[in-house]
Amino acid sequence: MDAIEKAIRSAFGKGNARDRAFREKVYRSAFAALERTLQSRDDLPEATKRARREALKAKITEIETEFMPAARAAAPRPETRPQPTSAPARQEPAAPPVEPAAPARQQQGPGSGRNVDAAPRIEREDRRSPAASESARETARRIREALPRRRRPFAMLFLVTTLVAFVGIGIWWTMSSGILMSSEERDTSVRNPPMRLQEEDFSAGENADGAQPGSRATENWLTVFTPSDPTTVAAPGSASAEVMQDDERQFLRISSSADAGVVFDVGRGVLEELAGRRAIFAVDARTDDGADTQIAISCHFGTLGDCGRKRYVVGPSQTEYLFEVDFPAATPTGGGTIAIIPDVSGEGRVLDVLSIRAAVADQ
Repeated sequence: MDAIEKAIRSAFGKGNARDRAFREKVYRSAFAALERTLQSRDDLPEATKRARREALKAKITEIETEFMPAARAAAPRPETRPQPTSAPARQEPAAPPVEPAAPARQQQGPGSGRNVDAAPRIEREDRRSPAASESARETARRIREALPRRRRPFAMLFLVTTLVAFVGIGIWWTMSSGILMSSEERDTSVRNPPMRLQEEDFSAGENADGAQPGSRATENWLTVFTPSDPTTVAAPGSASAEVMQDDERQFLRISSSADAGVVFDVGRGVLEELAGRRAIFAVDARTDDGADTQIAISCHFGTLGDCGRKRYVVGPSQTEYLFEVDFPAATPTGGGTIAIIPDVSGEGRVLDVLSIRAAVADQ
């Protein structure tokens, strides 16, 4: 008896071996144990692994035939046919009833004159009972079809993990893109906290000078925006930006809704010059229709922080609107942005931007 058969028959002794469901459970356990062994043996070629699987299937089929009801499925035992009355004939003894097969084959014991082997007797009865043989083959086929489904648990685990990863990426993209946010919650200009008027710096008057008292800019102004290079401007959503020309100079006329501004890029080189210093920004602007408008300015400078949110009243006269920023002593990882809302009241007024500059504050 080989190791596989011995293990299966030993497992039969722990339950009701005549229960087909219990036997199938034992067969599945044996096949699972074989798969674990084969997976741990990377040195075995695939042909050898297939051969061992087929050997286990054949052994299971052989064992299962012992439990098929061959005697009950067979035709009734023929009775002794009557012989002519003139010459009584010797009747053949009836075949002894078939005993149920034992869980394991019996070996020749001491003092016995012959071997008692269940397998040959079953084979003879199976030849006499096609129905029992067909039932054994059907049971073995069902077992072979069911067992291989447990051979590749890692494939199912990989599939589930992949699906979970794709679902997680989709959820992350949906949340980070803001597609589910309302227009009030979405800030399409810059990545700033929600606008709160109580934290805004508001400047009014003709000069609208937002610089600290006594601060002044050095002569080394850095250009952030000029109308001659409109490629550094973005007008998201319903905002618009158009380069125009009057008798004196070019300017950029912008308009937008009350919650989304026109965005001006701040180059990385500008931020590198200002890092670790106090800087002054100057927005040269005016209105177009002769009426005043309230504008809002916000900034985002990446690792160098932001400038908060500033509000100014802008009139038709060309004026520089100043604000200061204290930059930390850090290396910028990229450029920044300045966003301008030309009309926070939402009345549709436009703003003419002539330039944006920056310089180091000199006190």
